[in-house]
Amino acid sequence: MHNGYTIAVTQFNPAGRFDRYEVLKDCRTAFLDHLSTLLRNSRLLSDAAIGAIVRGTGDHFDKMQLVQRSCSFAEEASGLTSSRITLVGEDDLELEIRFESLCKRLADSTSVSLWKTHLRFMTLLGRNDLPKSQNPVGPQGIVAGIQALFEAAGASSLEEKTSLLDRIENVLHEGLPPIYEQIDALLSRAGAEAVQPVVVDNARPPVAPLIQEVPPANNPTTAAALTQLAGISGKTGAGGKSLLNQASLDNLMFRLEQLERSQRNSADFLTATSPKLESLLPGLFDGPQEIRGPSLQPVRAQELGVPPATAEGQAIDAVGHFYATIFSDPELTDAQKQLVAELQVFMVRLALKDKALFSREDHPLRQLIDQIGRNFLGLPTDAQREHPWCRKISTIVVRLKDGAGAHTESITAATEALRQLQQEQLREIGEQASLYLPLLQKLDQGGQLSADVDCLLGTQEIAGLPPVLQVFFNHEWKRLLEQAWHEGGVNGTAWQELALTLSTLLWSFQPKVAAEERQAMARQLPGVLKSFKNDMDRLGMGADAQSRVLDACFELQTRAMRGGVMPPPHAGIATSHRQQASQGRIEAGDLILHTLDFPAPANASPQGQQPEVGSWLGLRLDGLEHKLCLCYRSPHSGRCLLYSPDSRLALAVHPQLMEYRLADGGMRRLKPALQFAGLLAQAMATAD
Repeated sequence: MHNGYTIAVTQFNPAGRFDRYEVLKDCRTAFLDHLSTLLRNSRLLSDAAIGAIVRGTGDHFDKMQLVQRSCSFAEEASGLTSSRITLVGEDDLELEIRFESLCKRLADSTSVSLWKTHLRFMTLLGRNDLPKSQNPVGPQGIVAGIQALFEAAGASSLEEKTSLLDRIENVLHEGLPPIYEQIDALLSRAGAEAVQPVVVDNARPPVAPLIQEVPPANNPTTAAALTQLAGISGKTGAGGKSLLNQASLDNLMFRLEQLERSQRNSADFLTATSPKLESLLPGLFDGPQEIRGPSLQPVRAQELGVPPATAEGQAIDAVGHFYATIFSDPELTDAQKQLVAELQVFMVRLALKDKALFSREDHPLRQLIDQIGRNFLGLPTDAQREHPWCRKISTIVVRLKDGAGAHTESITAATEALRQLQQEQLREIGEQASLYLPLLQKLDQGGQLSADVDCLLGTQEIAGLPPVLQVFFNHEWKRLLEQAWHEGGVNGTAWQELALTLSTLLWSFQPKVAAEERQAMARQLPGVLKSFKNDMDRLGMGADAQSRVLDACFELQTRAMRGGVMPPPHAGIATSHRQQASQGRIEAGDLILHTLDFPAPANASPQGQQPEVGSWLGLRLDGLEHKLCLCYRSPHSGRCLLYSPDSRLALAVHPQLMEYRLADGGMRRLKPALQFAGLLAQAMATAD
């Protein structure tokens, strides 16, 4: 029993799997070496002073090995124990108080890493009752070393001693946690398992939580969201009592650290304590080795030794239920689930101090997860953790969770890094798609050509001609127009000559009632027929085909000279197909640009709002589902160049056709499946 809570300790193996003497000797040597290096690098002390501190700290280490009785709670909790209350001078008493204060601050600043070593020393020393004050590598030993230095110095004034204490304290605050991590690793390698304490919640007055909530957490919606997500709404009431004293928090943080380490070990054998044999000896195994991700299991307060009815338990279970929703969502890929699972312990730590996570719509962590979802839009649906872009996303996420802590600045920085990574991804896709821009320009040119040719040939006069002439002008003679267009456009000489020949011929087919018109026709007709005959020769038409065309012209011209009317139009020969979409392709070497187009020119602006460049679209083409990025929109025709980096499919789409397909569902804008708000809504809906 300890201030209303009990710490039950699992029993260690008395036999042990290590040589206790050798492990203690190695641990003592490593600890003192690290401490000596830390003090030497600070350049605050002479070698003689550092030697005094190391000797005093080593003596304390040796004494703690021999202590067999657990001190009372009163001794551990109070600053000055009864055995140390003596008649001392004011300076000595003040210095003693400073030592006690320094020891407490160092213990607080190294609580998690120090707590891990403490649990391993319980096993190593064979003492499940070992108090924290008797940890051989604890701050008490370093304070004992500093006391030894001051005793050896003798003549130093109180001001000089306290000034030196302040400077040394700054060095220790920064340097001790890494030292304790190395001691923990040494004990782990030696086989000194960490004893697993479990906090048992007994009736007690509430204590102030170590981590304070941010102001938005006072919002009623916050408490409601937490209790509903935790699955206790309507059972125990909103807002559980605070759990925690320092010992409970130390234990919780240690368990979270172990949970995160077990996830890291499963993903990377280099950091695992027991790597897989195939990772160490890859030559003995065939085929690529799978990169395993973190376990897709939601965290639970009870499993962490935290009573669910407490405020901290509610926060943990709220995160657990949110993650249970993620892990069961069929829309999310395994790679997405594994990547977000990396952040589960990170989110627990954040939820413990910031309950507004589940009620604040602009929370930085929400923005981070939403950005991860956007980054996955550009990846293949079956992309695994080995995919290069998955690795890049994972690097940013792992850097965040292994960083200084769950701070707004670090989360925002990670979100910005992911956003820049998304832009880098889009630039890379755009560079791949840019290879197809010459083909798109060629398609644009073809569209303008079609528009100019249709403008010239799409007249009522041609539509009313006999079938033989309609076929000739809309097929054979059209090739001459296309050639002339490529040579100089509509203002070129070749195009203008063909346009003059066509207009003169069509004029010659019209009835000539006045004598002046018949005379003009007689003057112009020989030259026009000569040009017309040359055009047919250029097309390589045979004599019979030319005769049929010329005979039809002579018949119409003879009728016109006599003042007769034109014969009735022959409908159905040159019908319009402007609203019929067609699928085609343009090739250039190894490049193939597929097209979804209208025969009509693509120069009219669509009525609806078009997707922005960088948007992802889904459509079915040739029986297959494709996910493509809109990489480019032609400023001349409005055609969109879509590209899939996965299948290397390039597709040009008529702007009006895209509008129609988006409206009827044949094409759809893709949205991230990983969106915090949507997943939170699912979690809230399924909470008990």
